[in-house]
Amino acid sequence: MNLHELLMFLQVESAKPTEVRRIFTMGLPFTSQHGGQILFGPNDGYLYLMMGYGGGAGDPYNFAQNKKSLLGKIMRLDVDNIPSE
Repeated sequence: MNLHELLMFLQVESAKPTEVRRIFTMGLPFTSQHGGQILFGPNDGYLYLMMGYGGGAGDPYNFAQNKKSLLGKIMRLDVDNIPSE
């Protein structure tokens, strides 16, 4: 795995590999400790993306505390309304 986390959206109705779309790309500062989780909310249909703080023991750059960073955050994505490319 390289230094980029990729989130792909797959049209579930047909599950054809040609229908995979990248909807999120993010650079990571370290090559280890990339925690996180991806799941759909049980009632709202949104895709929740939980990101780790990016690696490095103890979050040395304070990404989790930085409001301008997506690292160490929970994001809610509306996959039914993705802007066209």
